[in-house]
Amino acid sequence: MRNYFAIGLLMALMGCETTDYRGRCNEYGFLPGTDAYAQCVQRLDMSDKDHLRRAYPPPAYGVSRGDLL
Repeated sequence: MRNYFAIGLLMALMGCETTDYRGRCNEYGFLPGTDAYAQCVQRLDMSDKDHLRRAYPPPAYGVSRGDLL
C-alpha cells in the first residue's frame, strides 16, 4: 500500500514541474499554443536539465591524469 502512495505522490510532483514551466512562460507574456511559448517551455526545461547535469557529473572510471603524477 505504501508503494502505491509513493508512486502516486511522485507522479503528482512530476506533473507540477511542467506546469511550473508553463506558468513561468505565461508570466513572461507568451501565449499558449504559439511557437514562442513552446520554445520558452523547451528552453526552461533544457536549462534545468543543464543545471542538474553540471551539479551531478557522471562518475569517472579508470585512471585520471592526476593519479599518474
